[in-house]
Amino acid sequence: MRPLLQIALDLTDEKRALEIADLIAPMVDIMEVGTPLLKAVGVGIITNLKQLYPHKLILADTKTMDVGGVEAELVFKARADMMTVCAAAPLETIKAAITKTRLLSKTIVVDFIGIKNKLERAIEIAPLKPDYFNLHTAIDVQQAKGKSFEDLNLFKKHFNIPLCVAGGITPQDISGLMPYKPAIIIVGGFVTKAKDPKSAVLSLKREIDYAL
Repeated sequence: MRPLLQIALDLTDEKRALEIADLIAPMVDIMEVGTPLLKAVGVGIITNLKQLYPHKLILADTKTMDVGGVEAELVFKARADMMTVCAAAPLETIKAAITKTRLLSKTIVVDFIGIKNKLERAIEIAPLKPDYFNLHTAIDVQQAKGKSFEDLNLFKKHFNIPLCVAGGITPQDISGLMPYKPAIIIVGGFVTKAKDPKSAVLSLKREIDYAL
């Protein structure tokens, strides 16, 4: 199955984020309002993107750690289709976010950024039935230790929950990811820092096509 391609607009400049979105929207499945962008300009950017691209999925990368129901309602009222909650959050918070997401017929991703024993934590979260698990290597960790996607195989063996993968992904990584059948491939800096974001997305799509 072909994975969805999600581009993370991890910027703080709203004008530049909208410029990039305009260039790449026809070629991507999900546009992510990255955490820095959400903090810098607020939930209005979600509404703007949905008005501009009503047929695209818009994910708000809230990385929720508390008041799960409140944050879910906040971004979904702004017309987000998807949100994220941290696996490190209390189970009560994760449950509240999932409950509100279900009530509003939206989609929720549990992000494992910063979790050391991912399998142990996932076993605790899985009964809450989130839509996706995101195996996410933080930017600071990539810079210190490099990239690793080894958890994908572990999660595929233990859970039926679809997987997202994120963390410094470039076209060179795609062939190594595809055997694990990720549901969503999330790319940020490779596209948003590129001189030609459109060409960057096209190179990702070519590698995905080649690996199918």
